[in-house]
Amino acid sequence: MKKHFVSFLSTTALLATMTMAYAETIQIAAGGEDGEYTNTIVPALNQALIKYGYRAHAETSAGSQENIDNVWAGKMQAGLSQLDVAALNMIGERPAEAQGDLIFMGQFAPEALFCAAKEGGKVASYDDLTDPLKKNLIVSVGKTGSGTARTFEYLMKLDPKLSQVKLIREGNPTVQLNRLLSGGRDLVCFVIMPNLENELVKTVLDHKKLMFININKPVFTQAKVGGIRVYDLMEITISKGFLGFGAKKVKTLVTWVGLVVNEKLTDEILLKVLSKVALQDNLLRPDSLAAKAKALFEQLKAKVTN
Repeated sequence: MKKHFVSFLSTTALLATMTMAYAETIQIAAGGEDGEYTNTIVPALNQALIKYGYRAHAETSAGSQENIDNVWAGKMQAGLSQLDVAALNMIGERPAEAQGDLIFMGQFAPEALFCAAKEGGKVASYDDLTDPLKKNLIVSVGKTGSGTARTFEYLMKLDPKLSQVKLIREGNPTVQLNRLLSGGRDLVCFVIMPNLENELVKTVLDHKKLMFININKPVFTQAKVGGIRVYDLMEITISKGFLGFGAKKVKTLVTWVGLVVNEKLTDEILLKVLSKVALQDNLLRPDSLAAKAKALFEQLKAKVTN
């Protein structure tokens, strides 16, 4: 009996190995080498896809817009993207040579917009950004095509008055924060998964001359694509305080990370499999930043609902 049991286990392991060996690999455009897209979400998708005869491989990229460009062009079978960046591409910014339509699947993790200003500077609130007497305020939004840059470009479409600011598309937000302090920038924005331990958030909180402003204009939460709300407005805790007292919070916009595919260029069977996998609950490792950010969002959402 023991011999048969061992033989059964060996056969099962061999079949599993053979399944892995012959599984079709799906190239998924992700993000930076050290980011959650590459190291958490794609590996989670890979684990979920194995039983359907597929494997997922993360291709590093500059971010959401590059991922979508590659999906449009058929260079990648799928790509991870912020929902707002996907919406921007679905509504009015479709490449002339693009075929088919984009489909956005799943809500893997939330991404929040954080905007830092200088105490006593030109920007004390969102209203300063749309003040006709304060035109050409300089706002840093990361590199061209980055998630943050595309987020801000989408917000400009939703609130045309915001278009009077001057966007600076450069990387390295830490350098941008230093330029904010020296007067070279009026606002520095970045999109990240909510995380109390994030170094950028801690840098702003630890500096007595820096602060976060609220991004809470109601028009932003009215934006929808395919019947799905693009942004939620949430009050996010950015520091715990002491024994629950003195905690710092910021009201800002939250969008979702999902999977983007091109309906016309994607095999029908694969399309169905990806749709099924993207809707799975508890897809991510519980200890990952992405899973913790999602759990935090659900807690905050429950408080707002109640």
